[in-house]
Amino acid sequence: MRHLPLFTAAALALATPALACEGYDAAVAAVQDRDANAAAALFDGLIADNACSDDFREWVGDFLARDAFAVTMTDVDEATKRTAFETALGYERHWRSFAGLGQLDWAAEDYAGAAANFQLALNELAEGDQSHTAETDEIAEIYQLATAALALSDEVVDLPVTRSGNPSVMMTGKVRGFEVEEIPLPITFEYNSVQFDAAGLDYANALVNHLLMVNPVSVNLGGHTDPVGGEEFNLALSEARAEALATYIRAAGFEGEIVTTPYGESRLPAPPAGIEAGSEEHHRIARRVSFASQ
Repeated sequence: MRHLPLFTAAALALATPALACEGYDAAVAAVQDRDANAAAALFDGLIADNACSDDFREWVGDFLARDAFAVTMTDVDEATKRTAFETALGYERHWRSFAGLGQLDWAAEDYAGAAANFQLALNELAEGDQSHTAETDEIAEIYQLATAALALSDEVVDLPVTRSGNPSVMMTGKVRGFEVEEIPLPITFEYNSVQFDAAGLDYANALVNHLLMVNPVSVNLGGHTDPVGGEEFNLALSEARAEALATYIRAAGFEGEIVTTPYGESRLPAPPAGIEAGSEEHHRIARRVSFASQ
């Protein structure tokens, strides 16, 4: 992933005096000297002082966030990187800091943590500071890892709405020009069955809640399996499971059109970084129900 630019001298010039803000001069001097320790020591006072403007507090906070983030680009251990990302987020919400934590969780095989942090990164991309730029391939990588982490987690992970209450980017599949054709959810079933397992039921309910909230005219459910077993068997199983989900959604009160499409093993997803093709982890990611709505 790409990284934040360093805090530049041009950006420093944006600070403007705040009348009677007691720590103003000292904070400006600390930032100009790139003295993060001094700026951090003053920051709580700036927050508590009503005479200090929000713009000035944000300016100092941005410097401290970027100083902390810069640590993650050096040759330090993972614990130090994690602390630096968390410190940066304490001063400024930035999608790159959430994504960095997600990458650390992914590398440690903490898939629940990875899924949570990657989702926060996506939601921040949607409604956070739009001056925090992102390339489409960066967003695609985060989305792929977020969906894979959901599938690999041994615990159910929440699908949080955005800060304004809009649906999670995980459930809309679109942000800043990035858009997926179908949205995968780990709606899983008991072995060789059309009965949801415990995690599958939770994610089925998450889909129901999403559909009832956005009320689309129609939704297409795609059933997918891993490649284990015969092709015809997998196609039939994916059809039965997509139909079982459709029945559940209708019973929960969704009144729009539901179309089911069985794919079987024909759309095996590409394994994300760190996952071996054909491994059990890869197959676990492949076992899903996808949806697209309009």
